[in-house]
Parts: sequence; C-alpha cells; structure tokens
Amino acid sequence: MTDLATRITHSVSGVLERRIGRRSFMTRAAVAGSAMTVSPLGYVLRPVSAYAAICGCANQQCDCGQKCCDGYTEFCCTLTGENACPPGSIVAGWWKADGSGLCVANGADQPRYYMDCNAPAAGGCGPNGVTPSTVMCSCGCANGSCDNRVQCCTAFRYGQCNQHVPCVGPIVCRVVTCSPPWTIEPSCTTTTATDNFTRTHDAPCLHAAPVSGSLPVVVNQGRWYRGFDRVNHPDAGQPAFEYGNPGDFALMGDWTGAGVQTPGIFRSGWWLLRTSNTSGAAQGVFLFGDPGMWPVVGDWVGDGISRPGVYKDGVWHLRLSHTSGIADISFVFGDPGDYPLVGDWTGDGVMTPAVVRGNQWFLRHSLSTGYADETFTFGQPGDIPIAGDWNGDGVWSPGVIRGGNRWLLRHDHSDGPPDAEIIFDLPGVDLARDNTTGFRTWSQVKRRRAGSTSR
Repeated sequence: MTDLATRITHSVSGVLERRIGRRSFMTRAAVAGSAMTVSPLGYVLRPVSAYAAICGCANQQCDCGQKCCDGYTEFCCTLTGENACPPGSIVAGWWKADGSGLCVANGADQPRYYMDCNAPAAGGCGPNGVTPSTVMCSCGCANGSCDNRVQCCTAFRYGQCNQHVPCVGPIVCRVVTCSPPWTIEPSCTTTTATDNFTRTHDAPCLHAAPVSGSLPVVVNQGRWYRGFDRVNHPDAGQPAFEYGNPGDFALMGDWTGAGVQTPGIFRSGWWLLRTSNTSGAAQGVFLFGDPGMWPVVGDWVGDGISRPGVYKDGVWHLRLSHTSGIADISFVFGDPGDYPLVGDWTGDGVMTPAVVRGNQWFLRHSLSTGYADETFTFGQPGDIPIAGDWNGDGVWSPGVIRGGNRWLLRHDHSDGPPDAEIIFDLPGVDLARDNTTGFRTWSQVKRRRAGSTSR
C-alpha cells in the first residue's frame, strides 16, 4: 500500500522508471463504469469530465470560482510537503497533459504526467473497482482551504497502475512528474489518457528549493543529464545538453570559482572546459597529462576553483592553472590498480586524494606522499566508487553505484550500511558520477580493475 511513497520518498526507488504492466486495465468496462458513476455524459466525451463534471465544492462554503470547486484533486505536496503518495495510498492510474511548458527537453515541450494516489477501500466494492468509502480520510477542501483543490472526494480510477488491487477508495491527492509514470511505478502500463486542461495546474510546493549536497549526473554518448534522483525529485533536474564525444572522459568542475559546476572533458591528455551547462564549443583548452592517465578534478588550494590532475599507478600530478605545462604538485599515494578519487574529507575547502581497493577506502588529508589518515570499508567488489557532500555539511563522504543505477551513500568515514539510497540513471547510460567528482565509464572501470591503464 505504500509502494509509491516508498519509491518516491525513500528510494530506491526511485527516479525514478521501468516496465509495462501485465494488461491494460483501461480496456475493461470496469473503468468506464467507474467514471460513469461520476459523470455519465462527460466521460464519454473526454477524460477530464471524470474529474471536473460538477461544481460541488465538496460540501464546503466556497465560491464556484475557487479551486476547491473545480472537481480536481489537490497535489500531494500541498498536504504532506512531498511530491509522493502518502503512506497507505497507492497510485491507481495516471494521465498526461501536453503544452505545460514545465517539462522541456532539447528545447521541445514534453508531456507532464499526473498520477492519482487512491486511498484504500473500506467496505464492499462494486464491479467498477472503486468506492467512495475509506477510513483514511474524508472528503473536503485540502487543508480546509477553498483555495486548495479537494482531497478524498473523487471516486475514480483510470486504472493503469496496481491492477492487482481489485478495489480502491477515492483519490487522496496527485503526484506530478516529467518522467513517464511507468518509469517511476513499475506496475503502471503505458496506456495513455490525456487531459490538457490540467496543464495549467501547479503548486508552489512542486518547485521547492533543492536540498544541499552533491547531486547525480549521468552522461550518455556525449549527452549530459543533471539533477536529482528521478523518483524523489523527478522534476528537479536541469535540461540535458550535448558536449564532447563518445569515449571522452567526462568531469565537472567550478572552473571560474562562480559556485557553479560545469562540464569538462579529458581526451588523450587534452582538457576541454566549458563554463556553462549548455551545448557549445570548449572555452578553455590545454594539455596536461598523457593518454592512459586517469583525470581528476579538485580545488587544490581552497579558493573555490577546480583545477586538473592526473593519476597513474599510485602517482598523482596536479596543476594549479588551466594551462598547458608540467605538474605543480606531485606525490605518491596508493598502489597500481587502486581506484582514485578526491574529496574535501575534513571540510576545510581543500580537496585531497583517496584510493579504493576492493571495498577498502584510504583517505589522505594532504597533497603529499604518505600513509592514509583514515581507513574504512564501504561497498562491495564490483561497485563503482564515488564521493560527494551528500548531506550538505561541507564534508565529503563515500558512495558507490551498484548495478548501474543504485546510488548507495554514506554520511561519514566509517564502516557501516548506506545512510541514503537513490536511483538515478537513463537507458543506455555508460557514465555515472556525482556532480563534483569525475565520471567513471563502465568499460574503463573494468579495464582498470583488470590492471590495465589503457582506455
């Protein structure tokens, strides 16, 4: 009963996205029967009529021009602060609206999707698979305000999701996303209902400020996708853009000290930096390192500017400017075959090295030769190590990507299970990373662990 709330709120979950259901509930007469109980004539004409057939105001003293009277259900985030189905409810169907201007990819407007969170049914249920009876909530204006749409009033089910549940109660609230519903709730089918009237429906809580901390980024064949995990924050991502070529080693850094992470690529010793998250030509080009070296990016002096570095077989070479030349800082830390990372492990603003060996992490607090200052275990063989400031406390900590899309994150430098777990991926993605450490390709990781430095 808490399936979507778990997927959207707690992950993994998730971004967010996968599979078609067993059959199309929409083809059954039961769905038509469900809608006909609301508005017989309107449903025949268009899906919207099942929602907005009557100005009833939920038996509240509201004017028919106020939101509580338009027949639609309020967004879940208005009720709970989360764009997720409340515990105890399930997503029972979805529809889309075109032309909202709120879901844009490659400069083109994309559908916005609305998912109904239905309460559990109470008592008997007729052949239509929905009943107005539930003990979870009562019909009324959301939060008692005429300026909010209703909650728990509409006994309706589009029916593309959770078809194994034979009877549900009224719609508690709705979730909105730019991701197709079947990619968020695996039980949903792709059978489409459309109500373009709802494209103007919105709420301030759907555009809340993002949380602090490092956020996921993936790159697929030169196409960059930045944002939150696709389930917890399905609409918080930024527009995708093209930069670089397939086979480039992709990284992100704050190249100007402006506080914004933007892309860079490493190609056979050449660095090509861009200062905006848009498609276009490189705005900084220089040579540092050799083909076969592993590029890293970090703030080596604590001034907020990301600078280049390269690693090979335990030897680190760092440069303090975005220009061609030899290393300004060199030291030894790690062994051949180790996986290199950098992070601000102490919160002092300076990035220092780490290496991962199997599931053992070795952190050093200075840019110098020596032993690890901290050692712990996290993850398992086969995971992709990553690092970031996951909780916004200013200190970087470990993470791993498992199975290509599960991001398991820890908030301190100690042995233990993940403190957070999300999903962020896209079909066919071959690079994955957080928004500050450096990407790792699956093929590079496999070759690296096999002991080869070639790419």
